[in-house]
Amino acid sequence: MNFSEIVQLSVQQRIVLVDAIWESITADRRKTPLSEEEIDEAQKRIIAAQKKPSYLSQWEKMKNIREKKK
Repeated sequence: MNFSEIVQLSVQQRIVLVDAIWESITADRRKTPLSEEEIDEAQKRIIAAQKKPSYLSQWEKMKNIREKKK
């Protein structure tokens, strides 16, 4: 699938695609330990998400849409 085909997908289809890509990345990352920089960045993002819970609720909403499509 090339970029021009991807942009022709509906928004929901692209969200599902991005989620599938992200899942494949995280699966690969589990095989490789995180660097100190990556750990620091993850901790910063966790703190930011705790400060703004609406960020997480939006992600949960998108995840629920994806689950309903399956």
